[in-house]
Amino acid sequence: MRRFVLALAVLLASTLSAVAADDAKDTRRANRLQGEASPYLRQHAHNPVDWYPWGKQAFEKARRENKPILLSVGYSTCHWCHVMARESYENRGIARLLNKYFVAIKVDRERRPEVDETYMLATQLLTGHGGWPNNVFLTPDRKPFFAGTYFPQKEFKSIVQRIADMWRDDETQLRSDADGLSSAVEAVMSKRVAAADLTPQAIDVAGSKILEKLDSFNGGFSTAPKFPQAPLMLFLLRLAEKDGTAQALSAVTLTLDRMLDGGIWDHAGGGFHRYTVDAQWRVPHFEKMLYTQAQLTQVLLWAFRLTGQERYAQAARDTLDYVLSDLTHPQGGFYSARDADSRGADGTVEEGAFYVWTPEELHQALGDSDAAKAKQIFAFTGLEGAHGKSVLHLPSSRNELAATLQIDASDLAAETRRLSKRLAVHRAKRPPPMRDEKIVAAWNGLMIAAFAQAAAELGDSRFREAALRAAGFVWSRLYDDNGLKRIYFDGRTDIDGRQEDYAFIALAFVALYDLNNDPQWLRRAEILASQMNVRFLDKETGDYHMTVDNQTIGRAKMRTDSSTPSGNAAALDLFGKLMRRRPAPHHRIQGEALLSALSGIALMSPDSSGYTLLSGDRMLRGESGPRQFLAKGAVRASAKLARTEGRLDIRLTIAPGWHINSNEPLEDAFIATEVSLVGLPKAVVVYPPAARRKLGFHERELALYEGSVDLRVLLPRDLPSALKVALRLQACSDRICLEPENVELAIPLDATPKS
Repeated sequence: MRRFVLALAVLLASTLSAVAADDAKDTRRANRLQGEASPYLRQHAHNPVDWYPWGKQAFEKARRENKPILLSVGYSTCHWCHVMARESYENRGIARLLNKYFVAIKVDRERRPEVDETYMLATQLLTGHGGWPNNVFLTPDRKPFFAGTYFPQKEFKSIVQRIADMWRDDETQLRSDADGLSSAVEAVMSKRVAAADLTPQAIDVAGSKILEKLDSFNGGFSTAPKFPQAPLMLFLLRLAEKDGTAQALSAVTLTLDRMLDGGIWDHAGGGFHRYTVDAQWRVPHFEKMLYTQAQLTQVLLWAFRLTGQERYAQAARDTLDYVLSDLTHPQGGFYSARDADSRGADGTVEEGAFYVWTPEELHQALGDSDAAKAKQIFAFTGLEGAHGKSVLHLPSSRNELAATLQIDASDLAAETRRLSKRLAVHRAKRPPPMRDEKIVAAWNGLMIAAFAQAAAELGDSRFREAALRAAGFVWSRLYDDNGLKRIYFDGRTDIDGRQEDYAFIALAFVALYDLNNDPQWLRRAEILASQMNVRFLDKETGDYHMTVDNQTIGRAKMRTDSSTPSGNAAALDLFGKLMRRRPAPHHRIQGEALLSALSGIALMSPDSSGYTLLSGDRMLRGESGPRQFLAKGAVRASAKLARTEGRLDIRLTIAPGWHINSNEPLEDAFIATEVSLVGLPKAVVVYPPAARRKLGFHERELALYEGSVDLRVLLPRDLPSALKVALRLQACSDRICLEPENVELAIPLDATPKS
């Protein structure tokens, strides 16, 4: 394999100068991609390349004609995919070579994540890095032997010609290289790591390793290019809430503050871009992905719960409002993305053209007075961003800016929002970037869960309605008796659901159950969990394959996080939640088996396993937050702050056939229901009157709580930045008593919706 790569590099150097640069485009005919349920594939439907979609027709042609395969993987909002399409795939000369000597297959990575995962690993093993477009040359039996990401036109044409020549002259060697690389890919995908104990100490060490990578000035956990890495932030928030780890909370709030100041946050329209090309979060790669909005909304809401900082709640609202206004199907599902590229004022396609500003555009949008303010508020220099235009971002010192503008620091946020709204109105007149209206099941699961969490945390009925409508859309359009589909596009479903689709949709249904206490959502979550086990479970290892069958070079597994949490980590989270809401023991058994398969990898590579660490710790040590389940789902506890009345309301919902003891049991041996404020002097708690009842297991009368029970905690005047309530109770039926349980409910200090 190394011999071939070196030989190709030498040959390329000698042939680049011979490549003709004047091949014209030919986009007159449509190829096989025209009818595919994918905006990305349809973008290539009029290339002169004779593209095939991934499938049997292409594979059989390659085997029948003994031609190597060019596999090109990308996605609709990928900037460099667009560039390579314009330069190479619309080029008549390159198309002639590909059509004559290869079977060309185009794959949308968002439709077929297992293909992307498998061949991206091959590219990384060959080159040491990855990215999109991912161009991989395969044998007819789909084994990779050469790969790379973006290639300039001349270089790519030479590569295509030389590989065609070498396949003719030295096919045996290429097949040998492919066998070696395929074996390496399969070894990585199937590698087993011994189980490790996810003790609190091990979790703390994992958190420390992640925090060592924190950029202590800019936030985030890498240098440029800089991605939000939401799974890591969610895990750190877990440490902050469960263990009081101040450094973990500080790392997340620093990262969020810098992101909300920077250009990765869309100051004119809300929502987040996918990542930035710099380390300061200033200049984004401008596409907006649904999964980014979903995950960062959850991070913001959790950070708000722990800090009470309204900025995080407002950013969550703005992100969800962006999704509702721009990424929502009329019937409720959520679209995938907005592109990075759009047409500028001169009609040329530019990355970020929709989002960046010139001084003249600011004055046109705002007038001279407000434009002058906007230049100061948004640190306008005209030097950042694409083509000399500026990306809106905020300066680091709010107090200095407020003094310059001669307004109070408290009024600066309001002035910023006012100008942002005016800029958004003007920007809406520009040609918008392309929207990928493909609806992906897994990403919709993430987004539904975010809307449900926001409805609970912020009390906004719009978010509740959005979550329910989207869940109804998924259940009616993407699910039937044959299982879950992954894609809905252009009025039809496509592609059988992958393991992550089952896991994330099931988690969304659990979130809706938590929100509404409607048992149908929990039943549906269990249906999906059961089908996930039948279709994807590796019974030998306890973890899950990505697909039902193998269409690549080994049945792919995803066990570490990428742009979203891994499907296996999501399944672990699912079983941890189901076992606390349902008495069925198999949820715990499945969760423990999966944790054994993932724990060693998670502790060995914590920076790529944030969601596994979060889910595993939550499964072992219990949930946190203002709503929790006890007694194997027989008791539901929820707390809500009534700040203006100076009290905290706690509702305990007890399932039929179960009870808990009152705060004053009639016998010393029984465990009293007790509530206290963590870290504060003894609170005044108003308990309701108890019911007096005789039960079958005890001959004497007992003082019990049954059904719905409301407790009130009278609060001190000065509250801390984070409020926790300790709850102790013991649940019993007429036949048995469960072990006493202690939980802490973390309460957001200000959940009042604001415009």
